[in-house]
Amino acid sequence: NDAPLLRVERAAVVAFGVPSYGCHVNGWTRRDGEMHIWLAKRALSKPTYPGLLDQLAAGGLPAKTSLLENAKKESAEEASIPPEILDRDLRAAGCVSYRYAAKRGLSTKTLAVFDLELPEDLVPLNGDGEVDAFVLMPVDEAVRSLRSELYRWKPNSALVMLDFAVRHGFVSPDDPEFITVAHDLRSYSASSRASVRS
Repeated sequence: NDAPLLRVERAAVVAFGVPSYGCHVNGWTRRDGEMHIWLAKRALSKPTYPGLLDQLAAGGLPAKTSLLENAKKESAEEASIPPEILDRDLRAAGCVSYRYAAKRGLSTKTLAVFDLELPEDLVPLNGDGEVDAFVLMPVDEAVRSLRSELYRWKPNSALVMLDFAVRHGFVSPDDPEFITVAHDLRSYSASSRASVRS
């Protein structure tokens, strides 16, 4: 519980090459026994990746906010999910990590991933203007979209969707890419001895 030595504005972390953190929430439900995923179509007014597919809710991790608090906050703001459903059904599901060279420096990110089973009759409603529409898609259709229509997806959201598909058995272990994909989703993470401090 030591106090952090330094806090950096999120927009500046790439320039310093230090890791940043975020939360993505997979909202899923069953229709006629088939697993479906709720996807957000990002608002066309967004400065980054407008109109692309995203998770039900997602956001960077602010200082002084826990991963669970952030996942609940983003789900309430972006999809109007009632707090009683979040308290009962939101489940931590691991992390997805990646890094890439950007114009301003090195982008190094670790995303805490959460799964949220939603009632069949619940339809997400955007509350903060960051989503133009929510789309309910069978998970196997989402996997086909990742394979053939990757341009429709926000890049890190595609990784989180792929992670969800692997964890829930929608990518066969006999798939020629299975081991590579499963490994690469976690190929980079901040040091296991480091911690996310609020």
